[in-house]
Amino acid sequence: MNLNRGFSLIEVLVTLALTSVGVLGMLALQTLSISHTQITQQHESAISAADELVEILRVYRDQLYHLVPSATEASPSSHGEFYQQLKSSSALYGGGKALFSAEDCSADPQGAVAMTGCWLQQQESILPDFSVSRLCPSHSKESCTGGSALVLGLSWRSKDELCSEGICEYSVRVEL
Repeated sequence: MNLNRGFSLIEVLVTLALTSVGVLGMLALQTLSISHTQITQQHESAISAADELVEILRVYRDQLYHLVPSATEASPSSHGEFYQQLKSSSALYGGGKALFSAEDCSADPQGAVAMTGCWLQQQESILPDFSVSRLCPSHSKESCTGGSALVLGLSWRSKDELCSEGICEYSVRVEL
């Protein structure tokens, strides 16, 4: 009767191989998880950047809209003018593109162009190759045809496989 019971070398090697495959699978999953987390953070940063720019534009909406006298101007309870439609171009946009740049940010930012320039400068430090790819009045997200809503498109470089040629885009249509 053989009382030497233990693990053979083959059993130990098989156990090591199976454990190694499991650990390598977990490492690959961790790497993929980190990559997706970075991509999600970039998308969240773009959404936050769009929100910030919209708020800046709301502050300066007098420069963006055609102001129309109210119909009841003659009445004592008149409230003056109201916003009717976005201008086809302004100091901030024209031809479907943003006209401001990061260089417009001055030490004492006053005015819409300086504020948007400072905003752009900040976003360029957060997202790689960040730019405002589209800024125009529009009735729909697809075209720059005028209207009361503003279409804002942002783009940046990313490793996201869903992005076209490594450039991600975020587009939103908003009423100011």
